[in-house]
Amino acid sequence: MDILRRLAHEENRCVIVVTHDPEVADTADLVLRMKDGVLMAA
Repeated sequence: MDILRRLAHEENRCVIVVTHDPEVADTADLVLRMKDGVLMAA
């Protein structure tokens, strides 16, 4: 995650990670959640 975060911030890139791991989600700048097949802002 450190490498992806650095890439996003230093190289001005968008990195999308799909996970069920709350610890990984906690490192994100933005978290979107899906409920019953619908994408929702967290």
